[in-house]
Amino acid sequence: MEKTDRMILMFKLRIISGIIGVAVLLAVIYAGGVYWKTFFVFLGIIGLYEYYGMMRNRSFKVLVIPGFLLLFLLLFSPFISGYLFVFSWIIALLIVINLVIKYPGVTVNDLSLSMLGAVYIGFLLSYAVRMADVSNAFMVMFLALILTWSSDIGGYAFGVTWGKNKLTPDLSPNKTWEGSIGGIFLSAIASGVFFELWGIAGVNCAYAILLGVVSSIMGQLGDLFMSAIKRYFGVKDSGNIIPGHGGVLDRFDSFMLVVPLVYYFFSWLVG
Repeated sequence: MEKTDRMILMFKLRIISGIIGVAVLLAVIYAGGVYWKTFFVFLGIIGLYEYYGMMRNRSFKVLVIPGFLLLFLLLFSPFISGYLFVFSWIIALLIVINLVIKYPGVTVNDLSLSMLGAVYIGFLLSYAVRMADVSNAFMVMFLALILTWSSDIGGYAFGVTWGKNKLTPDLSPNKTWEGSIGGIFLSAIASGVFFELWGIAGVNCAYAILLGVVSSIMGQLGDLFMSAIKRYFGVKDSGNIIPGHGGVLDRFDSFMLVVPLVYYFFSWLVG
């Protein structure tokens, strides 16, 4: 098969898997409740599994049990607040025991990197879990997704059309300042249109546009952060669970920083 044919096939696969993935995601959050929460817990598990796979690519030792326990603790933290410190102490004790018993087979670098993945993924996705219980949960989460997707689309479109000035050449050579501005622009427009159509009291156009601007910045930071992680571990994609798109961390890196922002926007401003 020629290179052009492979590229066309990959593009079609990317489109098909993207459509299926979006349909499944929207169906799950529309179903809500236990389906919603289970989905994002499962997403966190896969994400940490991918992260630990990247660690092993650089021959780091992974603290699997303490890492996944910490992930679960953070994902379920909204529902076990009364026992949070007790469970945190138990996990901290397990971390200490692992390092003491297995040293020098397990080093401080192994421990730090293992816990970094668990904290980052577990803490940020915990907002996606707790968002299932907010008022108008489906619409709020739908907004978080729209802001993420519009930023990605705007960044790609502006970058391909006008991109010349590199944004972070050491992290992501293909990203440009023009693409970054395009992502911010489209996200701001999408946010303004969304709130105009939804008609939520207390949210004027300025607040809606500001949410879109900051969401795009957060999403781009999440994308670049994951690029830095992948470069450090020497991998192109975090995984291959999504045909044509890579892994969970490849697809949800921007979303994970947008969700907390949207959650607090509705908690503080809308109430």
